[in-house]
Amino acid sequence: MVWALSIDRSDITKASLVEEAQRPLQAGEARLAVSRFALTANNITYAAFGEAMGYWRFFPGADGRGRLPVWGFAQVTESRCDALNAGERVYGYLPAASELIVTPGKIRPDSFFDAAPHRAELPPVYNRYERCAAAAGYDAAREAAQMVLQPLFLTSFLIDAYLRDTGFSGAARIVLTSASSKTALALAFLLKRNKPEALRIEALTSARNAAFVHASGLYDDVIAYEDIGRMDPEPARLIVDFAGSAEVNQALHTRFGENLNANIRVGGAHWDDSTPASGLPGPRPVFFFAPDHARDRIAEWGPDGFAMRQGEAWSSFVAAADNLLAWRSLYGPQEALSAYQALVRGDVSASEALIVEAGAR
Repeated sequence: MVWALSIDRSDITKASLVEEAQRPLQAGEARLAVSRFALTANNITYAAFGEAMGYWRFFPGADGRGRLPVWGFAQVTESRCDALNAGERVYGYLPAASELIVTPGKIRPDSFFDAAPHRAELPPVYNRYERCAAAAGYDAAREAAQMVLQPLFLTSFLIDAYLRDTGFSGAARIVLTSASSKTALALAFLLKRNKPEALRIEALTSARNAAFVHASGLYDDVIAYEDIGRMDPEPARLIVDFAGSAEVNQALHTRFGENLNANIRVGGAHWDDSTPASGLPGPRPVFFFAPDHARDRIAEWGPDGFAMRQGEAWSSFVAAADNLLAWRSLYGPQEALSAYQALVRGDVSASEALIVEAGAR
C-alpha cells in the first residue's frame, strides 16, 4: 500500500490521508519511493491556485481529489526503463505521498523528464528530475535547503531579473507583502546584493513576524499591515505581492494612488482572502507566472547561461540562509498531514523550515 495527502479541491482546509494499492509498472515506467520533502507556505499557494493554475493536474488521484505538489527527494526502487536504474536518488516535483510512478524521457546523465501523457502540456520546469549522482551542485549535506528554498528561490531569481530589466517600473521604493515568506526573503536578498542607491526595500508583515523580518537584515523598513494607512504615499512605489490579500491590496492601492507604478502578484500566502479586489485605484495587479518567465530567460540566455546565473545567485543565498531559519524534521504521513493543516491555518512560524521524512520515525 502507498499513502498520499488527499485534498478537497474546492476547500483546501479539508485534507485527509488515503491509502492505495501499489500498481504494477508498465513498460518504460519507473517507481520513485518518496524519501523526504519540504512543506512551506508555497505549497499552500499550489493548493489554493490548484484549479486556476493547473497544479492539481500533475498528480491525479484515484479518488478525484487533489494531490499536493511538493519538492523533494526520492529513490528509484523499480525501473522498466533501460536508461534509469533502481537505486538512483533523484530530486524534483513530487506528490506529498509515499511514491510516484514516472515515464522517463529526454534522459541525460544528470536529469530526465516525466513524459507521462497527462504531463505533456504542463510547464517543463516542473517535469524535470535531477539525477543526484551527476547533478551539478548537488550536495547531500544541503538537501534540506535545496528542498525548502531552491524552488522558491527560482521564482525570486526570475522576479529580480524582471525588475531590473524593467527599471523597477520607475519606482523609488519596493513593497514586499508577506515579507516573512521565504520567497520574499530570497527576493530581498537578491535586491540588496546590487541595489540602486536610491531604492528602498519595504517589508510588509504581520505584527507577530515583525521581529523576525527585522532581524533578517534584508529590508530597509519593516511595516505592520495595520500601519499601511500611516505610510508616506510618496515617492513612487512598486508592489511585489506575495500575500495575495484583497484587503491588503485595497489598502495599498488606496494609500499610494497615482504614486503606485505597478503591482506584481506572485503568491497567495493569505489564501483565504485571495479573491482579487475590484475597483482598485492605480494599475491593475498582474500575475507573475514563473514557468513562463523561466522559459523566456532560458531562450534569452541559453540553458547553460541560465544555469550559470541562477547557480551563482543560489550559492550566495544558501550560504546566508542557514542563519535565517530554524530547521524542523517531521516523520511519516500523520505528521505531514498535521503540518499541512497548520500551514493552512497560518500556525507555522515564519522562521521554521519543515522537512517531512516520508517514512515513520
